[in-house]
Amino acid sequence: MTMTAIASTFPTPITILWATQSGRAKACARRSIRLITSNFGIASQSIGGRCTFDEFGADRLLSLGRIPSSSNSSECTRDTIHDGDKSNVKDESDTNQQHQLLILFVSTTGDAEQPSTIQNTWTTLLSKSLSPTTFQNTSFALFALGDRAYGPDAFCAAGRKLAARLVQLGGNPICCLGYGDDGSLNGGVFADLDVWLEGELFPALKKKKMMMVDGDGVVEGSDVGKEALLSVEVLKADDTTKSTSDNAMQEWQDNNYNQHYANYFKDSCPPTAYQYNENLERCDGSKDAHVPLLGRVTENKRLTAEGWMQNTRHLRIQVLSSMEKNTSLNNTVPSAALPYQAGDVAAILPSNPPSLVSRFLAVLPSAIQSIADETIQIQYKEQTIDNSTKHPWPKVCTLRGLLTHCADIQSLPEREDLFALSSYCNLNHEQGKDQQNKLISLSETSGAALYGDYIIREKRNWVDLFYDFDSIRYGEDKGALLVLAHLLELLPSIAPRHFSIASSPSFLMMNPSSNLRQGFEVELCVAVVEGTTPRGRSYSGCCSKYLESIVPCKDSKLSYGNSSWKGSDIVRLWIYPGSFSKLPLKPLLRDSGQQSLHNFYQTPMMCVGAGTGIAPLRSLIFEREACRVLQLTQSQPSAEDNVQSVRSEPDNILVFGCRKKAMDYYYGDEWEALTQSKQLLLIPAFSRDQEHKLYVQRALREADEGSLIVKHVLERKGAVYVAGGSKMARAVKDEIVEGLGAVLEGGERDAKKLLNKMKRTGLFSIEAWS
Repeated sequence: MTMTAIASTFPTPITILWATQSGRAKACARRSIRLITSNFGIASQSIGGRCTFDEFGADRLLSLGRIPSSSNSSECTRDTIHDGDKSNVKDESDTNQQHQLLILFVSTTGDAEQPSTIQNTWTTLLSKSLSPTTFQNTSFALFALGDRAYGPDAFCAAGRKLAARLVQLGGNPICCLGYGDDGSLNGGVFADLDVWLEGELFPALKKKKMMMVDGDGVVEGSDVGKEALLSVEVLKADDTTKSTSDNAMQEWQDNNYNQHYANYFKDSCPPTAYQYNENLERCDGSKDAHVPLLGRVTENKRLTAEGWMQNTRHLRIQVLSSMEKNTSLNNTVPSAALPYQAGDVAAILPSNPPSLVSRFLAVLPSAIQSIADETIQIQYKEQTIDNSTKHPWPKVCTLRGLLTHCADIQSLPEREDLFALSSYCNLNHEQGKDQQNKLISLSETSGAALYGDYIIREKRNWVDLFYDFDSIRYGEDKGALLVLAHLLELLPSIAPRHFSIASSPSFLMMNPSSNLRQGFEVELCVAVVEGTTPRGRSYSGCCSKYLESIVPCKDSKLSYGNSSWKGSDIVRLWIYPGSFSKLPLKPLLRDSGQQSLHNFYQTPMMCVGAGTGIAPLRSLIFEREACRVLQLTQSQPSAEDNVQSVRSEPDNILVFGCRKKAMDYYYGDEWEALTQSKQLLLIPAFSRDQEHKLYVQRALREADEGSLIVKHVLERKGAVYVAGGSKMARAVKDEIVEGLGAVLEGGERDAKKLLNKMKRTGLFSIEAWS
C-alpha cells in the first residue's frame, strides 16, 4: 500500500470501535489504525475508543452525537450504504463544523446475530425513545465481517443492521459499507479490508480538508529503539520458584503465581458468562469479567472408529470450583436450579504443549532464552495499554509459563505482526535486509497472494516464522534487536475456544458419576483439528489437540478443596448461553386425554445436524427426555398412559448426517435406543454408504414422502433447531423455506416471515460455524 505524508493534522476526532466474537474485527481495527496513522500523519494516541462497543459504553457513544453543530445532516438511505451509490454520501469538505468520525468493525455471529461484545450497546440503539437526530453530528465508516457460506441474508447481517440503524438516527456514512468474507482468497476478511481501505475509506478521508503533499513512500515508525509499553524485570528467587519445562504446565496452579494468572484469565471471560457462588450454584451477579471455572476431565474417549480420518472425542468434565472464591455471591439466592441450560456453550482456555514452547524458546534471541525459567515481573506504564493489540500479561510469572498458558504461539501471525517484526531483522545478518524486505512485502496489500501461500495455506505459526527469519535472533549475547519487552508487545493472547455443550444438565443430575459429590458435570464433543498442508507440513488445532492430550482422572475418590484443582487433567472454562435458549418444555395437559409416553410435550421438536453439530442437539433431546421422566415419575402415570398414542410421530425428531455409519455415527447407540423406545424419530443420512451421496437436506426433503416439514411446522406447530457447518445449515434452511413455500399462499416470502416469527419465540434457531 502506498504511503503518503500529510501536511496538516486531521480536523475531525476519530473513534474506532469493534464488535467481535473470535477476534477478526479487532485485528482489522488494528491494521486500520496503523495504516490510517501512517497515511494521514495522525498520532496514534489521538485516535479514541480502540475497544469494543460495550467497553466504550452505549451512553458514551450516544454522547458523541450531541456535540453542538449548525450543520444539517443530509438525507441518506440504506441503499446509499449497501449498493455503492455515493450520490447521497455527505461531502463535508465545504464546512468548518466539527464532526465526530466513527470507524467501526462489526462481525456477524450465530444466526445473523450481533456479537456478544456489542449486545448491550445494540439493545440501547434499538430503543424507540432515541431521536432521529441522535447522531446528526456524527459521521461513520463501517466494515462488516461475515461468511458468504451462510447465505445472502445472513452475510454481514450484523454490520448491515448497525449501519442502517445509525442512518435512522441521523448518522452520515462517509463511504460505502465494506464487506469482509472469511472465504476470500489470500487472507479472508483482511484481503477485503485492504480493498475497502484503498477504494473507499482513504478517498473519503482525503476529502475532509486534507492538504496532500507528495510522500516519499517511507513507512512511519520503526519499532527498534522505541520505548516499550511495558517493562520486564527478572526477580531474584530461590530454586523453589524457578520453572522447568516439566512443571510449567502447572505454573498457573502454583501458589506463587496463581493470583497473577487469575487476574490475567479474567480478561478472556465471555461477556455473557454465568457466575456461580461458592457452592457452584448459578447466580445473577455483576456483569464484570470473572475468573474461569475449574473442571477435572474424567472421561476422554474416541467416538470415531480407529483408523478413521477424523479423530472426534467425547469428554466429560467435572466442574469442581473456580480459580478464586466469589464471596460476593455467597448470600445471593441461586437464579436457577440447574448449573447451565441445554444448548449452552463452554468456552475452554487451552495451553500450549511443552514441546512447542521449547521449540519457540530455541528460536528466540539468546538473551531471552537465558531467562526463560526465571521469575519475571511485568509492569505496564500508565495509560499505555492499547486495546487494539493485546491485554496485559500476568504481572508475575516465568516466560516459559507465559508462553505455555497465555501466548498464542500456535496462531497464524497477522500481516500487522509481520510488519512489526520487520523492524527487528538484524541487518548485520547476511540475509537480514532480504528478510526485512520480505516481511514488509508479506504485510502489504500487493503481497496478499504471497501471504496467502506462505502463512495461510502452509499454516505457519509464530514458531515457524521465527525459525524461517533467523536474522531476528541474530546477535551474540545481547546483540539481537528484539528484547523481551518488545516480544511481549507483539505476541497474541490465547483466546478461549467455544464448544456447544453436548450434555443435558437435568439428565446428568439424574445419572451422576459415582464419585460426584459436589459441583456439576459437562460433556463435550470435540473434533480434533489436524492435517497436512499442500507442501506436507503437519498442523493441529490449539484447543482440540490440548483436550485430546489430557489423560482423564481415574480416581474414584476425588478430593475437593484447595488442592482439588491441581493437576494436568484440570481445564479452565466458562459457560454462557447458546443459540437454543428457549427449548420448549411445556407438557400436554394430562386431563386432555392426549398425553402419552412418547407424545408428552405440547411442542414437538425437530433437530437437524451433521458432524459435531450433534453436540447441542444431543443436549436438547436428552434435556427433554430427562424432564419427561421427572414429571412422569412425580405424577405416577398409569400403565395405560404408557401405551396410549394419539399422534403417530414422537415428540423428538432427529435428522443427523455423517459420512459412514460404521465410522463416524456419533452417539449412534443412544439414538437407536431412543428410537426403539419410541421417544425419537431418527432420520439418518450416511453420505458415503451408498453410490450417490445423501446429505441431511435431501433426507429432510424426502422424509415422510416429502411432507415432514409441512406436517411438523404447520400442522404440529413444532420447533426446529439446526446445528453444524454453515453450508449445511444454509442448505437445510433453504429446504425448509422451499417446503413451506410450496403450501403457503405467499410462497417463500411467507415461509421466511414464518421462520422469523418462530425465531423470535425461540422455536427456530440455527447454530452454525465455518
